[in-house]
Order: sequence, then C-alpha cells, then structure tokens
Amino acid sequence: MPRPKEKRAPVIKDVAALANVSVSTVSRYLNDSPRISEESRSRIAHAIRLLDYHPSRVARGLVNSTMKSIAVLTSNTTLYGSSMTIQGIEDEARTNNYPVSISKLDDDSADGLRASITMVMDQNPSGVVVMKYDELAAKALNLLPDTVAKVVIAGDRESDLDQIDLRENQSGREITEFLLGLGHANVVHVTIPGGGGGYSRTAGWEAALRANDKPIPDMWHCSWLPSDARELGHEIAHVDGLTAIFAGNDEIAMGLIRGLEDEGKSVPGDISVIGFDDHPLSSVWTPPLTTYRQDFPAAGRQAVQLLLSRIEAQERGEVLPARFVELQGELVVRASAGAPPSAR
Repeated sequence: MPRPKEKRAPVIKDVAALANVSVSTVSRYLNDSPRISEESRSRIAHAIRLLDYHPSRVARGLVNSTMKSIAVLTSNTTLYGSSMTIQGIEDEARTNNYPVSISKLDDDSADGLRASITMVMDQNPSGVVVMKYDELAAKALNLLPDTVAKVVIAGDRESDLDQIDLRENQSGREITEFLLGLGHANVVHVTIPGGGGGYSRTAGWEAALRANDKPIPDMWHCSWLPSDARELGHEIAHVDGLTAIFAGNDEIAMGLIRGLEDEGKSVPGDISVIGFDDHPLSSVWTPPLTTYRQDFPAAGRQAVQLLLSRIEAQERGEVLPARFVELQGELVVRASAGAPPSAR
C-alpha cells in the first residue's frame, strides 16, 4: 500500500499567506521590529496560533546576529560613473563583511518610487547609500524613512546627512575656464539628464561664464545615449560661431564628435570638445578626449566607511553630526581641445 503522506510543518510563507501580509512583515514581527502596524501584528499572531507555527531558533539567531546588509539606490547601473561607484561600494562592504543589494530606480512615478523604497526597506538593511546622480535618485532619497542610516553620493548638499561630494561645480568651472583660456569666446554646454542643481557641473559652467563676463548661451539637452549625442552633433555643427563644447559626460562627448565629423567639422580644428568622467575609451578615442577624471570607486568606498561608522555609533547610542567629504578630481588634457581657428 502507498505510504501515507506526512503532514508538512508550516513555514513562514504559510503564516504570511494566512495573515495576508508579506513574508518580510512576518519576519519583522518575529524579530520584535517596531516597524509593523498593530493590525498586522494581531493577524500574524492569530495565524501563528492557528497553524501552530514554530519559527526556527537557528534561523532567528542568524537574522538577529548576522543579518546585516547595505542597500544601494541608483537610477542607472550601466553608465561608467555609476558602475564604478558601485564597484567601490561593493569592495569596501565586502572587506567589512557586509553584503550589498542594488536597487535600480526605473519608475519616476510617485507610486513606483514608493514601491521601490518599500521593497528596499522590507529587506531591513543596516543602512542605505543613495547615488544621487540625477533627480530620480533625489526623489527616492526624500522617501526613505528617517530611522535608517544613510549616506548620499553627489548632488546638491544635504545639510543633515552624511555626503560624498565629487566637486562637480568646481570641475565645471575649471573646464569652462580652461576653454576660455585657450581663446574661445564662449563655451556651449550639452547637459546630461538630471544635471541641474547648485552643486552640478552645469552650475559650474554658468558660474565660470559669469565670472569672465561672458554671456550664457542656451544649453543643449541630450539623453544618456551616444547615438542621440551624434544626432545632436549634426545640428550643433551648423551653429555659427560655435568653437567650444563642454559635454555632460564622455559618452555624450564621443557621440558629439562623431556627429560633428559627419557634418565635415574637425575636432579640435573647428570645434573643441571636452567631456567628463574619464571613461576608459576616452584615451583611445579619435581624437583622444580631454576630460575631467573623477575617482568614483573612492566615492563608493568612502560612502561605505561613513555609513558603517554611523551604524556603529547608533549601536553605541551616540549621535554623530552630518559629515561632508569632498573628493578632488583632475582635468586630463588630451587632443580634443585646442585654440579656436581665429587664434591660430
């Protein structure tokens, strides 16, 4: 005769289903987290009694003693700056035995962002690093609960939070002043998405032009795609008197150069182009790209160091002031920028 099927012991998913809550909510209940409503707490307790559920003391011990992690919020994981920052975060976190989870923000609606934040917080991370390279990440930062430890990388100053500043405003000024120093009468700026704000490279471009009594020309806006930048280059090539371009990043600069050359313009013979970030391809591009080098891995590593020190302080009951760390970049001069035709 067939052997009678043994009754399966209830698991946490059964409790969640019966209580009509998520597994992570049941986990928070089992670990006495205050982040759970009284209604949910009552339903979970009732479900546990009905199912005669007995959580594993081993599993609970693991959760309580070694369940530590860092969550990273970013709107892009493929761009050079983003990927290298994540590399620095992961390297430093691994050194300190902290696993890292990456949450990509790709829905800019209020409901979509809230859902992303809820998913992150349901993992009960020890802390969060927000890569505030654009407006979407800035919006997500504002939705994070005040109770979670967090560090911000880049963007406008967050006076009450730990932050790593890549000195983009100063970098934008330095690039613009370099081009003006070569003899260009003005500098046109092609922006990247979400590139605004007082601490941005765009703000630095504007400040440098004002400081040198230059008019501020209309900005050209581009997506993250080099192919779109190439199309934009076709248009810019026919703007009278334009001799210098400051591109929002290297990929955009490379696309612009191809577009300008498609229209018969030489770089830097007719138009100088400077990028930003020092992408690995910038040194082997034709012509090699003048750019501004940023230490993205260092930004990631220092963000984790700030976050872990804050977490440790919280565990000791100490209150740390908000800390602001600046990382200096470097202008890398190559062949894509030179004197304007009128100066030769």
